[in-house]
Amino acid sequence: MFVIAVWPESNTIHKNKKGGNMIEPIKTILMRRDGMTEEKADALITQARTNLHERLSDDEMPFDICAEWFGLEPDYLDELLYG
Repeated sequence: MFVIAVWPESNTIHKNKKGGNMIEPIKTILMRRDGMTEEKADALITQARTNLHERLSDDEMPFDICAEWFGLEPDYLDELLYG
């Protein structure tokens, strides 16, 4: 079964084709919510990722980095770290 979901502006979770929840990618949110171009969204994500790695190398645990850079909850930290 394939589920297509249309989410309201404040909701960033949708269903995948197996019915499980998936978080909308950061880039997609920035482009949809903030009207950024793909290039600007990519540049902002790269800056945030660089900042994350710098802070981690300084032994900081910046769990709030997604809120600082994107206004998003910590659920997006994995994408920023490993994406």
